[in-house]
Amino acid sequence: MDNLKNYAEISTGVINRILEEEAQQIDQAAEAIAPRIAEDRLLYVFGPGGHSTMAGEELFYRAGGLAAVSPILDAGVSLQSGAWKTTFIERVEGNSRGLITYYGIGEGDVIIINNAAGVNSMTIEAAEVCRSRGVFVIGVCAKEFADNIPHGHPARHNSNKNLYELADVAIDIKAPLGDAVIEIEGVDQKIAPVSTMAISFTLHSIVIRTIEKLVKLGATVPVWRSANIPGGDEANKKYLDKYMGRVRHL
Repeated sequence: MDNLKNYAEISTGVINRILEEEAQQIDQAAEAIAPRIAEDRLLYVFGPGGHSTMAGEELFYRAGGLAAVSPILDAGVSLQSGAWKTTFIERVEGNSRGLITYYGIGEGDVIIINNAAGVNSMTIEAAEVCRSRGVFVIGVCAKEFADNIPHGHPARHNSNKNLYELADVAIDIKAPLGDAVIEIEGVDQKIAPVSTMAISFTLHSIVIRTIEKLVKLGATVPVWRSANIPGGDEANKKYLDKYMGRVRHL
């Protein structure tokens, strides 16, 4: 089979598995988020490490997305500040505790913690600290990936715990160990990862269900409009006025 068609089929298969096997968990996540937004709380999103940081950016200030999203965007684990460095930073304990405190996340709040493997120190610590503070934790990660990383591996938190074990609701993005899925003869490493599209699909699925529930609650639904279409700036002004100062990165 052509590698592009193969990649398309595998990627579609991953998304279909999420849709079929994680629908209940996605709904449970939305059940936790919707009433909090109706109470004028924020949805916090944290991707501790490497490409997982894109989760916060994916939901933040996004046309067609919830305006009540506050991402944790830490330069230490952003590829922009040094890709190789992020591997070391995400393994350092103590970082997440400081970040959770800095962003003011506390009792009654809700957070999505996203990491493809879901085992590094920042990820595990973020989940543990949030749970200890009475924060509802939604974990988005790949169970198969996590289960196949040996205990004691440098990538793991010293507790050897997995994000999916610590979250109040865990959603499995179905990415395999190593993330990449295509084999090409003569290349000793698989290529073409699937986690980013799987994470994106999962996050926007949570948002869809959340907005459906907000409508049922009779709550105001704060949704960004594209600034690139007529009326976009005018429509978004009310959300900028409402969330500026509360959402740190606006």
